[in-house]
Amino acid sequence: MLYGTKFRFPVKVDDKIFPTNDPNITVVSFIGKTNLVNQLPTKITCINDYFKHPIFQNSEISEESSIEGYFCPKKKVLFLYCNNIYDTNTLLMLDKLEFDNLFEKGFLHYFSNLRDTSTRHLIFLFLVSHICVVTNASSNFDLNYIQLFKTLDSVRIKLQSSVAEVLKTVPGLPKDWLTLGRLCSPRVLFYFEQRPPVLDDNLKSLQHLMEDQIYRLLRKCRVITNVCTNSLFAIPSNQEFVFFKPKQQDRFTFLLDLLNDTFEIGNSENSNDFREFLNQHIVLAQTEGFSDNVGRHIGPSIFVLPPARVWFDVAFKLFDFFTNSPASSIKVGFQLLRSILDVEGQFSEARCLKVLPLALAAYQENLPSHYSSQYHENKKTQAKALLSSHGRGPAVQKFLGRLDVECDRFWRNGRRMCEFPSIIGNPCIQPVHRVLGEENGENKLSVLPHMSGVRYVSACSCGRRQANREDPYDVKYANYDFYRLIEEECCGRLRHITFPIFKPSSEHFEAAKLKGSSKSMHFAKDVEKLITGTEDLSLGPDENEFPALSVDHLSQVAADDHEDSQTSLGKGEAAEAIDDENMIEITGTHEQPTISTRDFSTTEYLPCMLHVHSPVGILPRYSSWSLVCLGSSSLYSHNAGLSDQPGFLTGSGFLLPWDIPVRLQHNDSNSLESRRTHNIGYSGKGKRAKQGQHEFTVKVFIGVEYECPRGHRFMSSSPGRVLKATGAGLVKDSAQLITQNDVPLYLPCPCPYNRGGKALIAQLMRLHVVTPKAAVHVTIDPKVRPAPPPCPEFITGFSEPVQLSPSSYWILRFPYVYEDENQIYTLPKESSRAAQHGYLLKGTCGVVELANE
Repeated sequence: MLYGTKFRFPVKVDDKIFPTNDPNITVVSFIGKTNLVNQLPTKITCINDYFKHPIFQNSEISEESSIEGYFCPKKKVLFLYCNNIYDTNTLLMLDKLEFDNLFEKGFLHYFSNLRDTSTRHLIFLFLVSHICVVTNASSNFDLNYIQLFKTLDSVRIKLQSSVAEVLKTVPGLPKDWLTLGRLCSPRVLFYFEQRPPVLDDNLKSLQHLMEDQIYRLLRKCRVITNVCTNSLFAIPSNQEFVFFKPKQQDRFTFLLDLLNDTFEIGNSENSNDFREFLNQHIVLAQTEGFSDNVGRHIGPSIFVLPPARVWFDVAFKLFDFFTNSPASSIKVGFQLLRSILDVEGQFSEARCLKVLPLALAAYQENLPSHYSSQYHENKKTQAKALLSSHGRGPAVQKFLGRLDVECDRFWRNGRRMCEFPSIIGNPCIQPVHRVLGEENGENKLSVLPHMSGVRYVSACSCGRRQANREDPYDVKYANYDFYRLIEEECCGRLRHITFPIFKPSSEHFEAAKLKGSSKSMHFAKDVEKLITGTEDLSLGPDENEFPALSVDHLSQVAADDHEDSQTSLGKGEAAEAIDDENMIEITGTHEQPTISTRDFSTTEYLPCMLHVHSPVGILPRYSSWSLVCLGSSSLYSHNAGLSDQPGFLTGSGFLLPWDIPVRLQHNDSNSLESRRTHNIGYSGKGKRAKQGQHEFTVKVFIGVEYECPRGHRFMSSSPGRVLKATGAGLVKDSAQLITQNDVPLYLPCPCPYNRGGKALIAQLMRLHVVTPKAAVHVTIDPKVRPAPPPCPEFITGFSEPVQLSPSSYWILRFPYVYEDENQIYTLPKESSRAAQHGYLLKGTCGVVELANE
C-alpha cells in the first residue's frame, strides 16, 4: 500500500505530511507534449505506471498552465508534472477558459501570453528537479524541443542572480545550491508515446540508435556540453535515457504484476518496463548522485539531495517568483523570454510603432485653435482607422490605446472648447475658461463670458426694431437685459406699465430658499451638439441690415382719426346717443395700476419667474414681461396693416377685429358702488334695451404675434393657424376664436428658409391690442403654461387684470424663456408637435365699463 500526498502549486502543503525523520528526496518532473487520443495525458500515465496505481485520475483542466505533484515519503521520491499549452487537450480547452479575452485581443496576443507562462513553469521545473522526463507524442524525436531548450537555457542564465537572491531568503540552504541556483544539472530522459513498428527483439537496438541520434543533435546544437554545470541539463553517458512505450498488456499479465507489486513477492523480469527504466536513475541519484561531465580534467559535479521540508520552502518561493514577475519588469531574463517567444508580437510592435506617428499627424492635420469633444472624437476615429489599416498583429490594440491617450493629451493641452450649454442647448465655442465670479479649481484659466456663436433675430418690446441677439446663457439676459439695451434706441420714451418687482430695503438681501427647488443647468430640452465646420452659425442677417427707427415717429399721430375703423354702432338709434364728450382721449397723466409694496418682502427675492404656485409675498428682481403703449389707436390702419413692423411674412401683418356688443347702464347715483368699474354684459340679438341703457358695438383689434429664431414674424388667425390676408389686404377672420380659446405658445414657422427641410419653431412673443374710443376698458390678464402639466402657469404678478387706456395701441411682450424653481422651459424639440406643447390660456383679454368719477 502506498502512502503519499497530492498537491498543486501554489497551494501550501500541510506540515503533517513530512515524517519525523525528514528524508532527503529525489525530484522527478514530467514535461513535454501529449497526444490527443489518450484518455489521460502521457505525463499522468507515466506516474501511474511507475506506482502501478492510479495516483492521478482526473484529467480536467482549469488553467492554461499548472503544476501538480505527488510526494511519497516511503520511496523518498517527489513527482511533478506540468499541464501547459504544449498539451493538445489544453489547447482544446482555451476557447472555454478565456473566450472573451481571446476574441477581444486576437489569438496571437493570447497565445504569446500562454507560451510565456508555460515556459516559466518549465524553467522552474528544471531548477528544482533531479530528473526530467520529456514526453514525445509520436515515435520520432520532436525537433522543436531543441529551440525550446535553447530558450530555457538563455533565460536561466540571465535569471541566475535573481534566483540566487530568492534562495538566500530560505534559511539552512546548502552552499552549493546557493552557488549553482539549482539542485544539480538535471538528467533528461525521453519517453516516446508511440512504439515504432519493429519486433520486440529489435526494440532495444532501436532505442540505442535513437539515443545516439538525440545525443548528436543536442551536442551539435550546443544544448549539452562537456561540463554539465554550464548546460540546461545533462544526458547520461553510460545509461539508457530513451524509452518507448510498450504494448498494452493482457488482463492476466497486468493483474499478476499488480499482485506482485502490492505484496512485494517476486520481481518482474520484464526489461521493457518504465518503472525499471526510471528506477535505475532514481536509485543512482539517491546513492551516488549524477556526474555526467565528459572529457579530461573535469571536476566533480554539484548534486544536492535536500530534505523534503526545505525543498517545499524553496519551491513555493521560486514558483511565486516565476509566476508573479511581469514581462515588463526590470529583470532582463523575463524581457529576453518575451522577445524570444513572441516573435510575431515583436514584429507587430515594430510595425505599429512606425505607423503611430502617421496616425498622430492625421489627427493633428487642419485642426482649429480649439474644438469640441465631438470634433475631437471624429478626428480620433479617423486616426484610429489609419492605425488599424496599416498596423499588423496583436500590438494594434495596445497602440490604439496609446493613440487614444496621445490624442486626448493633445486636445486637453489648450485646445478644448468650453461646450457649456446655453439655455437653448447650444455649446459654448470659447476655449475652456472661467466665468466672472465663478469659483473654479483651475485658476489658470482665463475669465471669459460664455458664447455659443449662434445668434438669433428678435424684435424689441414694441416690435419696431429688430436686432441680432446672442444665444442666451441666463434667463435675465434672455427676458430683460436684451430688451433693455435695445429700448435705448427705440421704445425707451414710450409709456410702459411697471410690473411688480422686488425692491430691497437695504444692501443686504438674498434669494429666497424655495421648498423642493432642485434646479440645475439641465434644461427641459436635450442639449444638441454645435454643428462644426464651415456652416454659418448665425440664424439671421447682420445687425447692420436692420435700419434704426426714429423714436419721434412713435409720437406722431395720423391726421385721420379712423373713427369708422375703431367704433361702429350696432343700432342706428344708439349711434346718435354717443357724442364727443363720452370719448376718452389719451393724456400724459393716465392712471397706471398701483402696486403696493407693503405686503411684499424687501429682503428676499424670487430667484425665478412668478407663477401660480409661487410663495406669497416674494417678487422677482426683474420683470420678464413688458407692456408698452405705442400711442393713439390711429397708428394702426386695418387696410394697410402693420406697416412699421419689420419682419412680418407677406399677408400676415394684420390684426383681427373683435366686435363686442356692449350694454352700458347709466346711473346718476354718486354712491361708492356706482363709481366702481362694472363688467360689460353682452346684449342678445332681437332684444330691445331697457330704459336707461345703451346698447352698442365696440371694435377691438387684437393680434397674437409669433416670432421664429430667424426673425420672421406672423400673426395667427385662429389657434394653430397662420393669418393670410388677401392681396388687397382684406382680412376675413375674426378674433373671436383667439379670445375664447387657448392659444398655442409654439407653432412651426412657415418661412421658406428652414434648414434641411426641418421647420423652425416660432414662439408667441407679443399680443397687439388696439383699444376703441369708447367708455370701456380693455383688460389683459395673461397666463402662460409653456409645457405640458405639471408645468405651472406663469403670471405677470398683478392682483387684478391690467386696464388698457381707450383709443390706444398697446403691445404686451411675453417672456423669451420661462423659468420655475426646477427647470427652464424653452422651445420644444419636435416641430411636428409644437402646437400641443404650451398654451396661452383663454381669458387673457376682457372688457369692462369705464368707471364714472
